[in-house]
Amino acid sequence: MTNLSNIVEILAKQALGGNQQSNQSGLGGVLGSVLGSLTGQNNQTNQNQQQGGLGGILGSVLGGLSGSQSGGVGKSSGLNAQTLLIAVVPLILNWIQKNGGLQGALDQLKGQGLTSQVDDWVSTGPGENANVSTQQVQNLFDQQDVEQVAQEAQVPKQDVYSAISSVLPQIIDSLTPQANKTDPQEANSDIQNVLNLVSGFLKK
Repeated sequence: MTNLSNIVEILAKQALGGNQQSNQSGLGGVLGSVLGSLTGQNNQTNQNQQQGGLGGILGSVLGGLSGSQSGGVGKSSGLNAQTLLIAVVPLILNWIQKNGGLQGALDQLKGQGLTSQVDDWVSTGPGENANVSTQQVQNLFDQQDVEQVAQEAQVPKQDVYSAISSVLPQIIDSLTPQANKTDPQEANSDIQNVLNLVSGFLKK
């Protein structure tokens, strides 16, 4: 069992601004509060959901969240900074899957010159995770996927890259609680479970 659901729950609670709108405990309850406003709120987005896959999931998540947010933080006119962090989670998890799962994603990161960062994220040592720059993130993620997130969230693409650079280290860290001894198949299973959970709420 990895810590992926824990970090997603933390990000979701931050997106709620500490307002516990659900009496349910655990990740399901928190995501239910974050995504609950989606029901019947975005007909156009729901029609686009027919595409399925990452595009449909992100379209619904971001469309619903932006519809429930009033104003933004900083330069963003759409989602606020904390909500954007949870919104990029499906993007990151799908990116890991596209690269063949956890091990493939780690190899891809190392191939982009991020070996020292990856080693730090995977290690179980104390302290903050090593930073990754937005420029390095831009070389990893599909431009079209990022553009879609930016459009749905009504924020500049740079804000999306910034959110990814903040969340990616936490995701990798959470997927490797036993460092290099972590079972990749277990991590990949947890990734799919979280994506299924998100998709499940969107279908309600």
